[in-house]
Amino acid sequence: MRIFHFNDEEKDLHRYLAERSHANVILPADADPFAVAAREPFDAAFVGLHPHGLELIRTLRERNPDCCVTIITSDRNTRMAVEAMKRGAFDYLLSPLDFTEVERTCILMAREQELLDQRRRLQDQLALVASSSRLVGSAEPIENLRRLVAKAAVTRAPVLLLGETGTGKELVARLLHEQSPRRDKALVNINCSAIPPSLLESELFGYRKGAFTGADSDRDGLLAQADGGTCFFDEVQDLDPTLQGKILRVVQEGEILPLGARRVVRLDVRFVTATNADLPELVRQRRFREDLFYRLNVVPIFLPPLRDHLEDVPVLVRHFLDLYCRREGRAPLKVSPAVWRWLNSHPWPGNVRELENLCQRAVALTDGDTFDIDVLALTGSLGEPPLAATAATGPSRQLYRASRDGFDRRLLEQALADCSGNVSRAAEALGVSRTTFYARARRLDLALPRPRGRA
Repeated sequence: MRIFHFNDEEKDLHRYLAERSHANVILPADADPFAVAAREPFDAAFVGLHPHGLELIRTLRERNPDCCVTIITSDRNTRMAVEAMKRGAFDYLLSPLDFTEVERTCILMAREQELLDQRRRLQDQLALVASSSRLVGSAEPIENLRRLVAKAAVTRAPVLLLGETGTGKELVARLLHEQSPRRDKALVNINCSAIPPSLLESELFGYRKGAFTGADSDRDGLLAQADGGTCFFDEVQDLDPTLQGKILRVVQEGEILPLGARRVVRLDVRFVTATNADLPELVRQRRFREDLFYRLNVVPIFLPPLRDHLEDVPVLVRHFLDLYCRREGRAPLKVSPAVWRWLNSHPWPGNVRELENLCQRAVALTDGDTFDIDVLALTGSLGEPPLAATAATGPSRQLYRASRDGFDRRLLEQALADCSGNVSRAAEALGVSRTTFYARARRLDLALPRPRGRA
């Protein structure tokens, strides 16, 4: 705790603080306390009330509103002390000092600073949660999505979220809940592909004691936990066919029958479901119940792929880099021009999730203050595909290679154009060696300018 002390008359206090290893700043008699208080941050302060103590309190508090100021006065009339407390003083002590009281005051000021630090950390965490729980972007598809979410949130109608993997369906489900009248109740997330079908029924509906071997007590299911709130079924196309009829009853009638129970339990649950599959096609194939599809598809919301709002890539990059830099407690990263070129030309098959993962990876792997092209090279974006893509076979691997090669070609061509055809400068701009640049150009059949002086 950094303590400001300007009271030359209290030499015993000087010695007391020094003996107890408090990180105190004791100003000499000829120092200007106002200049120091305005310039330096302090956690706590002992200040005499005269000749200008009240003004000094104001200056300290202006510089650092959380500074705990304890005033020292020999005036038994507490009028000045009361005035100091009104101006934000933490406590006051009477002179001559009782050092038992001084120790008590130091402990209380240290505890106050710990509480203030905890509050700041909580505020930072809440800010991180808030920044990661909003739709980022201003392109027309995102603005339309934002308006539709706001309208759907205030209703009781079931919502079906449609879109490719990585477009943010879980985020939109959370926004639908947070903007609804049900925000004070639970949002229960259920990933239909993550829970084995043999366990899903008991997880969803709960059970009563003795319903099966091992059921030693009653247990509420996930649907009961969502009573009064929102239930989000993700990957609903993977819902076991034997459970689809029971889910239909919940959506349609608002009641469940726990395993082993004799009476139904009524629930008030708002349903949000999400899929990246073609549900109408699954209905035609009789792999998904038609009546359940129409019950869930009351308010369909389509989430656009990132390729439909590429103008939002810069703001998304800045958002995710700042988010993960704050989580890691490091200074914000700058982005090199070569990386910006690659980011703006990439097709983003994994959508916003792919972009977010790339930004998180950049924060983890960047040593300096600039996200440069070498991070992309480390993760396979500029050369050989990452391990997951290398393991792929058949059409998916061919599609990956075609996509990668096309954008690598454009990246090299743009670097050459920016550097007036100078290969060495283009390689330097991309953060690779001249030899590597030539090797990639040969692999892509990219025609390079002939070196001067050669036929």
